[in-house]
Amino acid sequence: MRGEDSIYTLKRARLFPGTRDQVREARWWARTHTRPFPDVVDRVELVISELFTNAVRHTASGEDGGTVLCTLVGLVYGTVHLEVLDLGPRSDRPKTVARIMMPDPERPGGCGLFLTAALTKEWGRIPAEAGPGYLERGYTSVFDAEPASAPAPPWSAPATTGASEGGSGRDGYTGPMVTWAVFTTMATLPATG
Repeated sequence: MRGEDSIYTLKRARLFPGTRDQVREARWWARTHTRPFPDVVDRVELVISELFTNAVRHTASGEDGGTVLCTLVGLVYGTVHLEVLDLGPRSDRPKTVARIMMPDPERPGGCGLFLTAALTKEWGRIPAEAGPGYLERGYTSVFDAEPASAPAPPWSAPATTGASEGGSGRDGYTGPMVTWAVFTTMATLPATG
């Protein structure tokens, strides 16, 4: 057991096929692992459903053979982090940018990120260039926590350009992205080791 492991209450990752029927499986997986956090379990389930659906609908993760990697990390100081990693832009349509859209009764759908913003402490999208990592923001990833036991990221090679999302200020990024969400919980659990 490494000394820094004492801050984790949850470390899970699962690679799913990038198909719409797997949204239900991702929700079940998230609910199963966040049951010890009863004040956020429903929110995590809804947000993973929205982010997974977006990955399948708007990225290469939804193409034949595509995958979606989901991770959950719980920290003893009361946060749960969710990450959904996609395979980058689809080959059959132009690149899209994730943006919050206000609900509109004339337009069904398109409210997933609106719900995500409403149900989380914070959320964002960052390039998955060398694997996810946002330690500079004070957060952690299952890859930062224990890279040896985490599944390999679903992309074949790290991207070499920047991103226009997630505040990185780099344009033209066409590689895999991490959409992440942070939930605050009142649950107090012992650290895992």
